[in-house]
Amino acid sequence: MKTKKIIALTLSLAMVLGVVAACNKTDESDASAASDASAATSAAASGATTAAPESQAPEAQVSEYTELTVADVSDEGDGVLVYGWNDEFPGLVAKYSSVDIGDPVLTESNSYQAKLDQVLDSGEDAPDLFVCDADYASKYMNSDNTLPINDLGIAYSELSEMYNYTLQFATDDDNVIKGLAWQACPCGVFYNRTLAETYLGTQDPDELAAKFATWDDFLESAREVNEASNGEVKIVSGMDDIWRAYLNTRSQGWIVDGELYIDPVMEDYFDMAKALYDEGLTFETSQWGEAWSANMANKSVVTYWGPMWLLNFCMGFQDGSNPTQGDWGITTAPGNFFWGGTWMMASQYCDMKASCAQIMRDIAIDEANLQDMAEGGEFVNNISIMTALASDDSFGVANLGGQNPLAALLAAATTIDNSTVGENDQAINDAFNTVVNSYVQGDIASVPDAETQFEAALEEAGII
Repeated sequence: MKTKKIIALTLSLAMVLGVVAACNKTDESDASAASDASAATSAAASGATTAAPESQAPEAQVSEYTELTVADVSDEGDGVLVYGWNDEFPGLVAKYSSVDIGDPVLTESNSYQAKLDQVLDSGEDAPDLFVCDADYASKYMNSDNTLPINDLGIAYSELSEMYNYTLQFATDDDNVIKGLAWQACPCGVFYNRTLAETYLGTQDPDELAAKFATWDDFLESAREVNEASNGEVKIVSGMDDIWRAYLNTRSQGWIVDGELYIDPVMEDYFDMAKALYDEGLTFETSQWGEAWSANMANKSVVTYWGPMWLLNFCMGFQDGSNPTQGDWGITTAPGNFFWGGTWMMASQYCDMKASCAQIMRDIAIDEANLQDMAEGGEFVNNISIMTALASDDSFGVANLGGQNPLAALLAAATTIDNSTVGENDQAINDAFNTVVNSYVQGDIASVPDAETQFEAALEEAGII
């Protein structure tokens, strides 16, 4: 069958560079990728992939959320002021919406929250519409600084195709939806086909899924790769490559009834990180570091774990710096997890409600626009579109040698529980990883001692 070609989103060069820049920052914010960079090659070259689930949730469970009176809105200002941290969102607006947003205010990612906090506190030069990523979006959802989407004239009935976790994430404490996302970010395990065949004996995604079916299986596979390569190849570049697969499979968040709660899943991560470190099963790199990125191209690391934006914009395929394009596949992780995402929110100072609602509809609801994004490599926030593409054997991605990645990602998108995310998670996550690193390196004697230091750090920061 003739392979369907992926049509890259015709975003401006500035937008592309903005997204790529996000892949090189030192924090763990997502790049919110918008497209695959080139046409797909033959799907036949990729082999089989994990089969798509036979059935999917037919629609988001919008009845679970508290809906307010849907307002009749109009524009009362003289233009829409947009805030963001790179050109991705403005580029999408330019491509898919008729609303003119003029010159958006773009602030470097490490300073973005501080800028938002300043203008939202004072109201001076505050945005009508702004975007936040998953690490801190809930901080603004759970404040008076953002408006319910009902106040913009958007009814919950318009959201029936959205993945439930993206709505779950976008609520305030009263279960009112305050933001919309155009993409979902379910994760899989991207693997180098040549290395997998050489050191794990297969490049078939279903057979590799069995090697990562549980964390015990993963650890055994890590040992297998290390032994077979005499330590020259590792299963992951650093232990933090897998940490979100633990973090985002918790049953409880970090703060429960005002007190620190360490989910047993995270205690398991202490043990896994220690095993990987003590047995020399990684290169001990850090995500976003130069060595971490270099290992994507030098055929020394078998797997990288993440969503489509990681593949499309952070592995060097877009600028041609990674010669291994097409020699990658995707399979499933030990559990369904997500990483990242971008949510649009209107500020309490918004006086362009009709235009902001139009932008939200154009970017996150309009099916023709979402279909175009999906065919460009985005995992869009529309159940029907992604389910159809997952079962389309003519759809493929060039970076994966023509493999259709969506079947491997679909189950994660429909089962993710995002209720564990809290408004201070970025700071808490940083503090947690600090004590994990100290523990595995022997600077902290035990897991209980590490947990004590973790709690003390949160108390010092005023989080608990």
